[in-house]
Amino acid sequence: MNFNYHFTVMKNEAIENLNLKKDGIYLDATLGMGGHTYGIINARQDIKKIFCIDNDSDSMKLAKQRLSNSKSKIKFIKGNFKDIDKLIDEKVDGIILDLGISTYQLLNSKRGFSFKNGNKLDMRIDLNQKLTANEIVNTYPVDKISSLLKEYGEEKNHFKIASEIARYRSKKKIATSDDLTKIIKKINKRSGMIEPSTRTFQALRIAVNNELTAIDEFLMKSDKILKRGARLVIITFHSLEDRIVKKFFKFSESECDCPPSKMICSCKKKQTLRIITKRPLKPSSKEINLNPSSRSAKMRIGEAI
Repeated sequence: MNFNYHFTVMKNEAIENLNLKKDGIYLDATLGMGGHTYGIINARQDIKKIFCIDNDSDSMKLAKQRLSNSKSKIKFIKGNFKDIDKLIDEKVDGIILDLGISTYQLLNSKRGFSFKNGNKLDMRIDLNQKLTANEIVNTYPVDKISSLLKEYGEEKNHFKIASEIARYRSKKKIATSDDLTKIIKKINKRSGMIEPSTRTFQALRIAVNNELTAIDEFLMKSDKILKRGARLVIITFHSLEDRIVKKFFKFSESECDCPPSKMICSCKKKQTLRIITKRPLKPSSKEINLNPSSRSAKMRIGEAI
């Protein structure tokens, strides 16, 4: 694959805010095509090690090709970032977590992450798991599909789309992304830059991969592997992800978790993180022009204390 087609979102901002140092140990918790790891190694060649986690075996193979000249400093780990407590056996000086879908996944018609080019409706990041988007749209009851679209896609027409899906599949199986987008376009009319199918596809991907739960689990475990002063850099791409990260950062920075009505603190909670970005960083206009899909990205940064 030509890696020039792959855009690493907010690479410079990530490298700058990780505070890279000599003999530092870092974690790229969502390796993807290896863009952030590639940038880290080239920015600071005297780091000691980078742990690279990904649940997509195909993406990892491509990333290994890209990073072949630096493999002595990289430990590749197949797994879900939510299991960092089992996958990482030492503390690190910084973590980058990029929650976007990789270029490889979007361009591969067999993976079904994109609503273009007649993709197969799959959407699994880990191809070993059983649940697919195909199973959801063809077997789940209307109320369950509607609930998924509302909760994970924030789709206002969730029930109408779910009902239209049920009507279509009663006559013919929904086999490709084209089938699904045609169904959605009966309900959603294009408005502005957002493709009518965007929210539905987002909801299906989140549901298939249990993404929001994975983020929650990762965040709650992250402080156990961060050294004092280590940076936690997280890039989100939609409001559901960003809300979880923002809430976690606020909770981690607070010194008390008692309800407001309680006059004297008794929770014994300790601050574990200092928020570096009171407001999230966003891609530059130059980056958005080169890679329009980065326009929704937000970067939040915390520092372990």
